[in-house]
Amino acid sequence: MNQIPEQLNQKILNEIKTRLNPDLKILFLKLFFIHVSTAVVTLSICPQFGFALFRTNINLMDVFMKISPQFCDFACGAFFTAASIFSALVILSRDELRVLRSKQIYSTLMLALSSVGFLIMLNPQLFVQFTFLWLIGCIGGSWLSLDIGTRVLKFS
Repeated sequence: MNQIPEQLNQKILNEIKTRLNPDLKILFLKLFFIHVSTAVVTLSICPQFGFALFRTNINLMDVFMKISPQFCDFACGAFFTAASIFSALVILSRDELRVLRSKQIYSTLMLALSSVGFLIMLNPQLFVQFTFLWLIGCIGGSWLSLDIGTRVLKFS
């Protein structure tokens, strides 16, 4: 019977280990770049705090504002991060998504903090307009979309 050479066996085992346990720094960096890319689109559809990188005919902020300003704050924050998570669900591998879900608190906080940082870089006077409801929507949107999205993809 032919034996698999030990060097080849170790190479295969290391490859499997690497795929099953992706590096968190690289994974969060990927998620960050997905979020930045998605932010350009979401700010075009739902300009938040007066930011609209591109003008489009679709404006979710107007729809949300008709319900109430408080709902608008919450819904815009949720939309901003949920769109990034749904993009990540399409782009990242199943193993990367499994790890993101297992580190859901870190993933959610990373998206929320990078969102606030991104918007502050665009407008340093943001804290005058910033609301707690937007932050709750931001955290809730990323948490729920990661939870629901991975369940739909049948992760546990």
